[in-house]
Amino acid sequence: MKKIIGTIIKVLILLIIVVWMVMFVTDYFRAQNGEKPLVCLNEQTVVSDGTKVEAGATYYSCTSFGYKYYTYTKSGESKTGFGPSFIKNEAEKELGI
Repeated sequence: MKKIIGTIIKVLILLIIVVWMVMFVTDYFRAQNGEKPLVCLNEQTVVSDGTKVEAGATYYSCTSFGYKYYTYTKSGESKTGFGPSFIKNEAEKELGI
């Protein structure tokens, strides 16, 4: 009985990892095309008031399971990125978020 439960737990963990990898790869390619991720756990939009960065600069981030998609627009130029959610990107550092 313990052997069957151990096997079921291993299969479930493997299934969760595979599903996460598929989501990550799908969201990575969606980010390359400028599209939002499939699952967004936390959305954040910040518009600069002109104290640290020029007024009107906007930052949008969408955090998913361990990674985030972000778009930063400043002076008419837009940058899109995709990376780990636990590391601050250059736009967050510049805005002081």
